[in-house]
Amino acid sequence: MTYLRPLSRQTVTEEALERVKAYILSGKLKEGDQLPTEIQLSKMLGISRNTVREVFIRLQAQGFIEIRRGKGVFLADRSKFYQKVFIDWFHANNVKIQQLLEVRLALEPVTAQIAAGNITDEEIRELEEIHERFKQAIEKGDAEEAVANDERFHLKIFEASRNEMLLFFYNSLMPSLREYRMKVFSPPAQPYIAIPAHEKILDALRARDAARAHQAMLAHIEETKADVIGIARSIESQQRSD
Repeated sequence: MTYLRPLSRQTVTEEALERVKAYILSGKLKEGDQLPTEIQLSKMLGISRNTVREVFIRLQAQGFIEIRRGKGVFLADRSKFYQKVFIDWFHANNVKIQQLLEVRLALEPVTAQIAAGNITDEEIRELEEIHERFKQAIEKGDAEEAVANDERFHLKIFEASRNEMLLFFYNSLMPSLREYRMKVFSPPAQPYIAIPAHEKILDALRARDAARAHQAMLAHIEETKADVIGIARSIESQQRSD
């Protein structure tokens, strides 16, 4: 007979952490709202108060909540939370981000240039549809949908280049690019700057203007690079002054 081991304390803490985090992210609370007390959460989740304390400590470290001694636990300012997530990601991946952008700058402008000479009318229409969905996602603040359509937009240009080696290199970057895109299409980044940039790329491709397509893609990547670095520097400056 196979026996299952009882849950370890670490497993219980992890499960409780995810349940409370899901509650916070459900939208039922707004910034400054008070969370249930230690005793209340202990009863609600069927866990010890020590486990609840561990959960609170970790949620505060992750920027979700603010523990005010003698007053209780409150939902943290989301803007500060987003800033913390962004700057932690930036510091942990600084070299990788720089290298990723260097590769994009090397590959994507020349790919757009080549695509301008090979793209079909059908592919132009597909790009227009993708861009429209991308715009709608940005306007709704739907980062996941924005990421998916930004990915499709750039991939379609690589496919239109008819260059299998360029497409191979781009596909190998996809996992790193997906993580990067999730950050640049979420607060505190400014994802809307990509809308006019994509439109300039589209205009150049419609005109089959290789030089303009190269320049539009180069400017797009340079702009997102400046946005990411600028936001990181702004958050660092704000943290120093706090």
